[in-house]
Amino acid sequence: ALEPDIPADDLRRLYHTFLLARRFHERMLLLQRQGRIGTYLPARGHEAAVLGSVYPLRATDWLVPVWREWAAYVWRGWPLDNLILLYAGLPEGTSVPEGIRDLPVCVPMGTHVPHAVGIACAARARREDSVVLCYFGDGASSEGVCQEAMNFAGVFQAPIVFVCINNQWAISIPRSRQTRATTLAHRALAYGFPGIQVDGNDLLAMVTPTREGIARAREGRGPSLIEAVT
Repeated sequence: ALEPDIPADDLRRLYHTFLLARRFHERMLLLQRQGRIGTYLPARGHEAAVLGSVYPLRATDWLVPVWREWAAYVWRGWPLDNLILLYAGLPEGTSVPEGIRDLPVCVPMGTHVPHAVGIACAARARREDSVVLCYFGDGASSEGVCQEAMNFAGVFQAPIVFVCINNQWAISIPRSRQTRATTLAHRALAYGFPGIQVDGNDLLAMVTPTREGIARAREGRGPSLIEAVT
C-alpha cells in the first residue's frame, strides 16, 4: 500500500541513473588508486537513498548536498565532467550549472546545514513555492551546528526536508559510539517535527516519506527528518 506511484519512464530513468552512478563510482575509484585524481569519497551503497529522495523534488526546489550525493547531481542535470574536475582538484568542478538550484559539495562536516535552513527561510520570505532538501550523514548529525540548524528550522517552521544518510560510520567512529538514541530519526521529536527511519537501500521506500515531507513543507507545516539506513 505504501509503494509510490511512479511512471514507467521515470522508473527506467531512475534505474539508469542508479547504474550510471555505480559504474562512475567504480571508474573514479580506479583513477584515485592510480593517482590520476586526488581525494575521492566513495558513494557505493548511497545511490538508492539519494535517488529515492531527490526524485520528488521540483526543478524550482533547492538541493543542498554533502559530498556523496552526486547521483542527485546527475539526476538534476549536472554533467559528469564537473565531478571529474572536482576530484581532480579544479575549482570549475564546483561551478553549479546555469538554472539549477543546487549548492556545491560541502566538505566540512555539517557546516552546510545552517545554509540550507537559511535558504528555506529566505524562500518563504520571498513567498516562493519552493522547498529545500538537505542531506547530511550520521556523523554530521552529532555536530552542534547541525543540531542548532534543525532546532532553528523547527522553531521557525522552515520549508525543509532533512535527509540523514546513516551509513553507520562517522569517518572512523561507529554509530554506537555517537549516540544512545534508539534511532537518529528520534532527534526530530526534540525539535518539534516528525522523523522517520527508512531502509535507505530501497529506492521506492525513500520516495514515499520524501514526498510526504516535501508536501508538508510546501503547505507551510514545517520541516521533517528522514533517516536513511544504508
